[in-house]
Amino acid sequence: MRFVRFLALALFVLLSTTALAQSPPPASLGGIDLGGDAARFGRYLQPGKAKPVEDAPSLARRDIKPSGAFRGGYLLAGTCAFPGRVARIKLKYADGSEEFFRRLSGALMDRYGLPAEYKGDLEGQVLGNKWSFTNAQGESISLIVQHSDAEGLDHDKGNVIKLTNWALVDAERLCHESRRPKATPPPVPAPANLDGLLPR
Repeated sequence: MRFVRFLALALFVLLSTTALAQSPPPASLGGIDLGGDAARFGRYLQPGKAKPVEDAPSLARRDIKPSGAFRGGYLLAGTCAFPGRVARIKLKYADGSEEFFRRLSGALMDRYGLPAEYKGDLEGQVLGNKWSFTNAQGESISLIVQHSDAEGLDHDKGNVIKLTNWALVDAERLCHESRRPKATPPPVPAPANLDGLLPR
């Protein structure tokens, strides 16, 4: 019985130590606070107005200036539920090497533990790790670091890091949908001839 109590106490101490050693969820990147007002971070942003995001019309994009170890990037801010609040920060590192990616991943593992998900491809041209967190407000946060050796217009070569508050992203989407109900589009008839749909 005493041995069982000892084991229970040892397990409690181990878990408590691990919990104390665990860093809190990330809340900022490159000097920009996730969930903060984008207007506060004007010194980091390229001049110009926010641009709507084609695939996420509830969010607006502001480009981030190159600075130090970063080649630049962007932030996405709300336009509906929480106008101006930063929902995502994405930055590209000046060092695009795979060695630097491995150093970044190692440092993030030391800080946040093992990643929750692998975010690369099977060919090895894209390497990536994803960490998932819940902050003190109960919001879902993700942190992704990726390296790409792929060339071409469809790929972002080098090393990037993304920090996203999914609770804010979802709140913006729901707000946008509630204010702009989806209209059911009329059915599109199948073309009788595919010739006009093909390259020439």
